[in-house]
Amino acid sequence: MGSAAKVEQSSRRMLSNQSSNDSMEMQKRCHLGEKWIAVLFTVVASLGYVSVGTMVAWSCNAFAKLHINLDVSPAEQQQQQQQRLTLEESDELSENQKTSLAATPALAAAITAIAVYKLYYKIGTKAFMLAAASLMIASNCLLSFGSSFWYFSVGRMLAGVAAGICFTLIPPYVDEFASKQYKSLLDNVLYVQFALGILIQLMSDLIPVTEFSSVISSAFPIFLFIGFLFLPESARYLCATQQVNRARAVLKKTHTNDALAVQIMENNLNHWQQSKYVAITLRDSLRKLQNSRIVIPTLLLIIFQQFTGAIPAMFYLTRIFTLTDGQYTPQWTAIYVAGIFVFSIPAYRLAKVNLPDYKLLLWSSLLMAAAMAGLGWHCHVQGMRGHSEDYGHIPLLCAGIFIFLYAIGFQRVPWKWLDESLDAENAFPVRAIACSISWASLYVCVRLVPTLLTHIGVGWLFWNITIVLLFGALFLLVAFPNMDQSVIRSKTLAECNSSSTTSSSSSASTTNLGPAAEHVV
Repeated sequence: MGSAAKVEQSSRRMLSNQSSNDSMEMQKRCHLGEKWIAVLFTVVASLGYVSVGTMVAWSCNAFAKLHINLDVSPAEQQQQQQQRLTLEESDELSENQKTSLAATPALAAAITAIAVYKLYYKIGTKAFMLAAASLMIASNCLLSFGSSFWYFSVGRMLAGVAAGICFTLIPPYVDEFASKQYKSLLDNVLYVQFALGILIQLMSDLIPVTEFSSVISSAFPIFLFIGFLFLPESARYLCATQQVNRARAVLKKTHTNDALAVQIMENNLNHWQQSKYVAITLRDSLRKLQNSRIVIPTLLLIIFQQFTGAIPAMFYLTRIFTLTDGQYTPQWTAIYVAGIFVFSIPAYRLAKVNLPDYKLLLWSSLLMAAAMAGLGWHCHVQGMRGHSEDYGHIPLLCAGIFIFLYAIGFQRVPWKWLDESLDAENAFPVRAIACSISWASLYVCVRLVPTLLTHIGVGWLFWNITIVLLFGALFLLVAFPNMDQSVIRSKTLAECNSSSTTSSSSSASTTNLGPAAEHVV
């Protein structure tokens, strides 16, 4: 009897362990499924970032296709006629017109970021993104088949409006899907897709037929439009319109079932229902900052991010490499640099370098400054001695190091700090303000680059970037002393601590959302 009891007890233990292992395996599969649903949603939404990337790189080679070179044979003129963008004017575009076409989208995006926030609770994420995709398609049509400077201006303006919508709404939309375990992965998808759009535009410019290049650029906003027809509406907007059950069902598709994730999800749902989160104005969001000692310097750091010159250079990449000379043609040098931009973050993640963000940003700033100083010296030597084959790889090497360090540092860390330091009440409006500031700074830089190239030369342009980066490193040391995770208030812990208090008051605060939403405008 004793042996039979032992056998029965052993079999029960084996069945219990097997059941436990099966449940753990099923839970892992569920977590994996939720993760890949979130990744799928993010990839579809990130097609907007690809479209914006193509918009940024459009001006790199477009102006070279606008006019026929009258010094070539008639046969070559006819071939150029088939490859160029047709203009009604007989005169070439002035330098100011070219700069205006390049910079107009940034100004339009800066204004749109504020307008999007003010109108958000009347329109919602899905309708805004469908409108952004439509505007981008219309922009590509005008840029492809337009016949005057004004057609191109309207096309670029529409592209800027679409960019402002995408950069204002896609990050918070993706953040709704992102559980804490894989939020950084989804954010990196957005950064890579933006760089991918630049690379695609530069590569499509090599295609002789302009219309075919335009088809490639238009494919991504078309896919974005189709994709958002099937993506769910933002849970934030659903809560603001008192569709809480729909919002909860949307979030459950991408959030795990563990207690912490459910607690954070329910807390977010409670926040988004409260009138004080819906009705907050942009001015009040800055005035009520609870972590202003970090948020305000971070907003200034976002301005530094644009004045480092990495993104402004993408508007004129081919022209800049025409002036630097080098082993490869300007078009291919630009493509190689854009390719490095695309693979920088995946390579950094695969390397598994556990460097704190503060040290990464500080050291990357100094190394970027060194790369720009070296490239400026190369251009200075080239200007004195003429072309030299011995230094043909320096432009690609220095620019590659510069864009790699920018991708892993300045491109993502300031926005990460901003997200981590903002409380739930101010996160959406302050990020809209930051987006507007970023695009406005980009507009100033894009307008300045041709002027600097004309008056001080390409070498001094790189040395000016070096000075900006050194000031950026100094600003980090002064404004962010001992910056680490212990300084930034953890949003996760704050959400968990406040979930118990907000859940009891959520029903009382959601009774008057309609009039509250009007106060935003």
